[in-house]
Amino acid sequence: MLRTVDMTDLASLRRWLVGGTALVAACALLAGWVSAGQHPGPDPGATAGRVTLSIVGTTDLHGRVFPRDGHGGVALLGGYLRNLRAARAADGGAVLLLDAGDTFQGGVTSDISEGLLVVDAYNALGYDALAIGNHEFEYGAVDTATGPEATDMRGALKAAAARARFPFLAANVIDNVTGRPVAWPNVRPSAIVGAAGLRVGIVGVMTYDGLTRTLAANVGGLDTTALAPAVEREARDLRRRGADLVLVLAHAGGECARFDDPADLTSCDDNSEIFRLARRLPVGLVDGIVAGHSHRALAHEVAGIPIVQAWSWGRSFARLDLTVERGAGVSARLFPPQAVCAAVASDGSCATEGAEPSYEGAEPSYEGAPVRPDASIVAAMQPELDRVNRWRAEPLGITLESRFARNRDGVESPVGNLFADAMRAAVPDADLAIGMGARRGGLRAGLPAGPLTRGPLYDVFPFDNRIATLVMTGAEVQRALARQLARGWGGIPSVSGVRVRVACDGPRPELEVVWPSGAPVAPTETLVVAATDFFAARASRDAPVTRREASLAMAPLVRDAVANWLSARGGRLRAADLMTPPRWELPGGGTCLAANRRDWRWPA
Repeated sequence: MLRTVDMTDLASLRRWLVGGTALVAACALLAGWVSAGQHPGPDPGATAGRVTLSIVGTTDLHGRVFPRDGHGGVALLGGYLRNLRAARAADGGAVLLLDAGDTFQGGVTSDISEGLLVVDAYNALGYDALAIGNHEFEYGAVDTATGPEATDMRGALKAAAARARFPFLAANVIDNVTGRPVAWPNVRPSAIVGAAGLRVGIVGVMTYDGLTRTLAANVGGLDTTALAPAVEREARDLRRRGADLVLVLAHAGGECARFDDPADLTSCDDNSEIFRLARRLPVGLVDGIVAGHSHRALAHEVAGIPIVQAWSWGRSFARLDLTVERGAGVSARLFPPQAVCAAVASDGSCATEGAEPSYEGAEPSYEGAPVRPDASIVAAMQPELDRVNRWRAEPLGITLESRFARNRDGVESPVGNLFADAMRAAVPDADLAIGMGARRGGLRAGLPAGPLTRGPLYDVFPFDNRIATLVMTGAEVQRALARQLARGWGGIPSVSGVRVRVACDGPRPELEVVWPSGAPVAPTETLVVAATDFFAARASRDAPVTRREASLAMAPLVRDAVANWLSARGGRLRAADLMTPPRWELPGGGTCLAANRRDWRWPA
């Protein structure tokens, strides 16, 4: 049986393999990207006693299955893979295709399908394993579920895993009831796959604080453990089970700026999570790491372990070649991130949409052959695309007489007030609602004039946040709104049921919350507040706020509440109807809040 030798014994061989002229030619980079038309081909020295596995890693796709500005798209990725697989087939090797997580949430079409669109594409592409990332939990329960399944806040993730023809891996995500790694259908800590006569063990892990970076309602009863002990436990078990090679597939990453010398870490974040993991593993236990999560890139060797990572959104892929030679052990060859280009500009970079690349070299090539999109990948997605498009076209029974703007840099907007009103209506005894702003993590778009369908409404807020019910005093509401303004990044929150008066005479704005009649909300008055679960979690950290709902799993999704409110209202609706009178009363049109200044200081 082939055995893996001590990785440190191969350091000089690796530096020769990754530091020679072939890599220099491959690193004709533009802003960190490898030229789309330049890439080393198969090792011409391949022999019958040598097997090369090309490990291809993707990460943080976030549902972006279609090309954008001449980059990315799963069909085009399929073209690159076709060429690489042909090269490996010619020399008796194989390709392993791995994804390091945060795969589904983000692209609107993928979101509506709860990731199934991407699963279908990945099945067609021939993925071998996927590490569960923190955003894999975003979808919560299956949207169409009824009965007990409607309360399974991991239902959508489990459905995606069950549909996949490759395993989902999560060695350090723990079920608190059993104290062991989660064990759902097709979800496991590690797996062994066969490739070119070799048994390759793969361990999947997620960043240590990943569960704090997703919707809290969906990860109750779960925890994460430190990465290194989980990897070591699974890697040793894989070796005992006969694995010839062991890889780590980690939704945890790092960052480097240069890729010309994998042994040179001077351009890297040396304290990154994935570097710390590599340094804590026993020498020789792991043969390579495919990383993710940080949306950055790596092609470097740390503590004798080659690590690759390729940005995000499907705009590139990572590659690591491991060559196993009988009697000589394992050698590694790292490649800079490979851009996924539809066309190549004259300087070797990806040509953006609308650009006119020179005819010579305009078509990308890889492994000595032209790269053309794989139509079978689009065909695999088509049934789910058709279902999504039918859902988007469903009418809501209401006509907007004018466009409902998002007003990203303003104080309030028609679409923000609409969402706040719908959230308040979803909690029958709510005194007020605190909605979202129009910046990061909040409202994403406006609504067009005309008959409204589900699609544009979903585009405004594609997240699976639920409506939480809080019991707060008037003083707590005032402080919560003040803190939201001070944080700034999310924009000024929309409100319903109250108005907010702002005075800007001092070093920071002073807020007063009043009823629509103009009467002040008393500081000691007890109020029922409808808000997003994200706002509720933050408010609960800031003050001892009471959460009233027995189970957030039973609370309505924000987007469903808005759709139901609009359908029940019916008829016609004007943007002006939701802007008069103003809900935020500011001097000078809100100039003192225009920048959402981060230097404001608020009392505890």
